[in-house]
Amino acid sequence: MKKINNTEPLNIRIVLDRSGSMAGSKKITIEALNSYLEDLKNENNRPGYITLSTFDSISIDIPIAKIAVDKISSFPVDVLMPRGGTPLFDAIGLAMHDLENISESTDNSKVLVIVTDGLENASKEYSYEDVRKKIKEKEEAGWLIVYLGADHDAFSQSESLGFNSVRSMKYSKEDSIDAFKAVARTTSEYRKGTKNKNIYFTEEERTAADKLKKKETE
Repeated sequence: MKKINNTEPLNIRIVLDRSGSMAGSKKITIEALNSYLEDLKNENNRPGYITLSTFDSISIDIPIAKIAVDKISSFPVDVLMPRGGTPLFDAIGLAMHDLENISESTDNSKVLVIVTDGLENASKEYSYEDVRKKIKEKEEAGWLIVYLGADHDAFSQSESLGFNSVRSMKYSKEDSIDAFKAVARTTSEYRKGTKNKNIYFTEEERTAADKLKKKETE
């Protein structure tokens, strides 16, 4: 795989759905986030920073703002308190605006991870076209953009919004840890200098992250 030589800090933005439908998967989602964090800590070849934003129709919050990976002990359970609807466009738009304005990292050092279990139904500030245009722009610029869709038609929504299908994944909530293990692996490749266009989820990772689908077809 082609790589870029880069020692500048990696900036990661996780956009986490906090709508009411996430209530039954609160514990496993936090466990998955912490498994991702631990995997990042094991990669010490390059400094990294994490920002976590959570969203619902009542508010969009940033409980963790640009903190060094090795300074975060774990994600606390109370960062995910499910309620309300799903302003997905607003959450993505705000996150991309914040991430593009981090000046110490270039476009080859920015990671955006979207985690949602439902369809857009509550945005007020950003439109479908706003988000689609910005995703295309940043994909082409070099950002690693990952879409994780739990228990819904993830590919229909992600492809409609312009997310690249090879870096989009449908997962079952019970397999959240496996899904985030796959995100950790892709983040690691990017952190080591692999270009975004050469990074993708494998079939093995997709199967591990959606075992429910496999059971239904057996």
